[in-house]
This record gives sequence, structure tokens and C-alpha cells, in this order.
Amino acid sequence: MSSFFTVPASQRKRKRDDRNTAPTTKKRGVDAKNDAGSRRAQEREESISGSDLDEDDNGIVSGGSGEDSESDSDDGETAGDRRLKLAERYLDNIREEVDEVGFDAAEIDKDLIAERLKQDVDEFKGRTFRRIASKLSFPDAAHSFFRSDTQTSTSIAVHAPFVYIVSKDKTLTKWELATPNDPNAAASNENPKRPPRPQRKKPKRVSYARGLRKVGETGEEQGHTASILSVAVSPSGRFVATGGADNKLIIWNADTLTPARTFTQHRDSVSSLSFARHISTMSSGEQLFSGSYDRTIKTWSISGAGHAYVETLFGHQSGIEQIAAMTIDECVSVGGQDRTSRLWKVVDETQLVFRGGASKKAPYHETHLDCIAPLPPTHFVTGSNSGSISLWSVHKKKPLYTIPLAHGLDCIPPLDELSPEANLETAAHNARHMRPMPRWITALTSLPGTDIVLSGSWDGWIRAWQISEDKRTIIPLGPVGRGTPNSSAPDTPSKQLSKSLELGTVSNPDDMDTDDQTQDQNLEPGHLIKGVINDIAVFERRPESEQQGLTATKSRAESKLETEPRGLCIVAAVGKEHRLGRWKCYGNNYSQGASPEGRNGAVVLEVPFISPSAAEADV
Repeated sequence: MSSFFTVPASQRKRKRDDRNTAPTTKKRGVDAKNDAGSRRAQEREESISGSDLDEDDNGIVSGGSGEDSESDSDDGETAGDRRLKLAERYLDNIREEVDEVGFDAAEIDKDLIAERLKQDVDEFKGRTFRRIASKLSFPDAAHSFFRSDTQTSTSIAVHAPFVYIVSKDKTLTKWELATPNDPNAAASNENPKRPPRPQRKKPKRVSYARGLRKVGETGEEQGHTASILSVAVSPSGRFVATGGADNKLIIWNADTLTPARTFTQHRDSVSSLSFARHISTMSSGEQLFSGSYDRTIKTWSISGAGHAYVETLFGHQSGIEQIAAMTIDECVSVGGQDRTSRLWKVVDETQLVFRGGASKKAPYHETHLDCIAPLPPTHFVTGSNSGSISLWSVHKKKPLYTIPLAHGLDCIPPLDELSPEANLETAAHNARHMRPMPRWITALTSLPGTDIVLSGSWDGWIRAWQISEDKRTIIPLGPVGRGTPNSSAPDTPSKQLSKSLELGTVSNPDDMDTDDQTQDQNLEPGHLIKGVINDIAVFERRPESEQQGLTATKSRAESKLETEPRGLCIVAAVGKEHRLGRWKCYGNNYSQGASPEGRNGAVVLEVPFISPSAAEADV
């Protein structure tokens, strides 16, 4: 009995391809999938029939010369050997073609840049997790303070090499960062007799915009009429978004700092803004999230063709303090007094609620969540007014790990400044129930794709934290720019207090003497930053050759060294006041003997790697 596989290939019957005669359809979805599946099945059938035909032909030939086939099999050549010969022949042909025609350096540059862009996307989506925190020399960070004639700096955004800072006096300022010194620059100096020119360390102010400005030929005035509270820059660097206490969200042209569009959909102050780090291929613009004290989150589409409002998200029971984009169509936010952090999934129209509040054993209870920083794709970090930093996972409703009193405690002021009583005994009796209050977390940020988290308060330092490899604990790395070379992670005020509680030397933080409190506060003598740290931005320093395209004539090892990060650049907005208040926190920092007057402006911290070999990230 004959079958499809026994009948010769020339006698097999197949169905005709009637796709040319069939009417075309505009339907997508199932019909398109069925057509694609039938097309693949037909190609597979033709390949099988072609291989059968070759086998039949080979069988006819081998039937006529049996001795030749026996001699070929006696050689002992396997299929693997034949594939190896074909590969070697292919490589020889490639070498001959390169020798004759040459290679295109631009194409190689494009491949290297595309590989780097793919790596950035993988880091942002959490596919890779680089452990570089332990290889950075945070104590050796060089710092530079810069300012302009403005009031308290409230927020900051970075798109290298430009920095955008907003302040309470309705000012948006654009700065250009200075490039740090290259250790190989001195060796490459063409004229060794002439010393190299001193390099600029402080950023240079490019332009600024304050208050209302006339736009276009119509003469319409656009701009903020109240304090600017937040700023964000788009991933492409073309647009800058600002939100203020006047309920306005304004989109600016990043090159000229001219307002392009003003939105008034929010009914209260726009407290936080965040762009999604990558542009979605499904949308025509860049995605912007805005949080407001009207308890809503709004999404926007920002593009050169036009800016548009998309939708509103409801759920928080109090004003939103901060919002941060996790990925496309996903963001996290903290609701301030409702003590909740939420993960929003815009496409699914769902939200996950995570309720804060420290345990009963904690020395201080949190009543307000102020800051949040994303760790894509499934983790984030929050900071509260109790001074604690908590690590969260989207798969668990309770924090995975919490560090209490991350920035220490404020000491009780002296009695002569605390009470108007002339009798010191009466003043001491009235203040007997007072205890030092924690410095709450005023700024928090992370570097996506890495294990680095940075926090700020008004203790005069930016502190660095490391997320463990399993993303279950937070490891303190100490203050940035402390000045102690190659120092290990020092004890933070919270760690010292925890050790005292574990050893039993202090049973209750309320029972601590004033001397013990002062000793806890003086763990890091002196201060680097005079003022309240209202916002922090961070990015990796990479060579300029990567941005302009790598030279294809260099070896692969040299290209790899050029694409490696050379350090971190941390930029923080500093002010005499908190961005949402009128009080001077820094005047209460009596423990370190600081001046009651802070500074308005910003500070740049350049963090180098411990050694060039340490720049390689472990994935």
C-alpha cells in the first residue's frame, strides 16, 4: 500500500496555492495569524519534499556506484567534521572579502551603540543587576557648590551634561556640568613643557526663566505665578516639565527655556513629576507622570508634534508627595499622610497598595511617607518622617527590610534657647519629657539597574546605601564625600542605636542621657552640605567617545574600556528651607555646632571608582 512517504516526489499531489486568486482582506488578528501559520506550514512541507527529492536522487546515484559509497564511509568523516570544514571555509571567505573590500567603521559603531542601548534597556527593566556600590569610593568624592541669586532650590533634574534646577521664587535655571579630569589627559598632552590649563570645576549657567514670559507672535504670557515645586527632563532631552504651587504643569523647550504648553488640569499644587526613562514604541510621544495634592496622578504624552493629556488615576486619600516611573505605563507613588505607597499599572487599570507604619518595637513611629525611589522591575524604597528607609517588593505587603533613624536624631536645644524661663530648674522641669526627634528623609533616589540608593536630610550629608544581591536587605555605605580614603562602611546613627539596644546598654531610647545622645549625633563630625537636601539626581559618568560613536579601528579590549563607567555624578538641590515648608530645619542642628544659616543652591559630587579594574560590573 502506497503512502505519501513511499510515492516518488514527482508523483505526489499537493494543493495549489490559490492566494493570488483569493480576495484580499483587511482583517487583522486571528485571520492574519492563520494566514501566517498556513504559510509557514507550506514552506515546511516544501522543504521536506525537497529533502526527500534529494534523498531519492542520491539513492539512485549511490545505487549505481556502491564501491564509491563504501570508500567514503571508510574515511571516517562525521557530520560534525563536515560542519567544521564548512565553517572554516566561510571564515576564509570573510577574511578574503575584508582584505579586498575593507570594513565599514560606521556600521561597527552602530553595532556597538546598539549593544549599549540594549544593555541600558535591560538594566532599566531589571533584566540585569550590576553590583557596583562596593567598588565606588564614596568617601573620596570631590564636591563643588554652585548657586544663583534665587531662593530655596526645591527640585533638580539631570540630562547629561545639563542640570535643571527650580526654586521657590518661580525660577527655572539651566546649568552645564563640568567634565571631571581624565587621568590619561596628562599623558596625552602634546606640549609637555607647557602645563595643561586648569579645568573648570563648577557648573556654568546657560540660561534661566523666571515668572511669566511672552510666547510667540500672539504675545500670550505663560509661566509660573507661584513657587515651582518639581521638575523633570524627558529622556530625549528635548523637553523640561515643571509643576508649581499655582496648580500649573508647564512644558518647556529645553534648548531655549521657552514655555511651549501650559496645563491646568490639576486642582492643587503639582508636587512631583517623573518621565518614563524609555520611549514606548506603541505611543507617539514620551510618557510623563504628575502627582498633585489633589490626590490624583495624571499621565501625559509629550512629543514634538504636540503635548496631550491622557488620563487620571485615583486612589490616594491624601496629597501625593512624590512619584517615580518604574517602566512604561507603570509608576510608584507615596501618599504622605495616608501612609501608603502604591504601584500603578496604567494598562491594566489596577493599583497595588502597600501600607506603611513601623512596628510597635520601633523607637519612633512614622506618620508620613515623603519619598520613594524605584528599583525596577519589582522593588522600590521609601523614606518617612520617622527617619526610616524601607525596602519593598511588589510581591509582599510588608517591607522586606527597614533601617530606622537613617540620618540620626536632632539633639534637644539648650535650655536658654528652648525656654524663656529665667530659672534653669523650672526650665529643666518643663522640658523633662522632651526627647530628640529624628531627621526625616527629605530626598531619595536610586540608579536603576544597579544596587545604589542615595538619601538626604538636613544632617549635612548625602548617605549611600547598597541593596544586597538577593534584594532583601539594605547595607549602609556611609556619607558621600566624607574624606576618609578607602574606609569601610561606617556605623550610622541607626546602627549605633541598634547595637546599643541589642547589647542591652539602652533599653529605651527615651531613657538615653543627653551625653549619649550627643555622642550618637557626633558620629560624623563636621558637615559637607549646609542646608536641607530637597532633591537628588544621579547618573553614570561615561566617556564622550561613547556618545559620539566609538572608533572601529581600536581593538575590542580598548573599546570595552572606553564604554566602562568612570564614576557617578550626584547633584543635589539644597536650600535653607524644606521645599514644602517655611521653617529652617538646619538651624535646629545644634549637635554639630553648625551655623543656623544654610545655603540656597546645589552641590555636585563626583564619585570615582576605587580602581579601573573595579569598574567592571558583576551581573
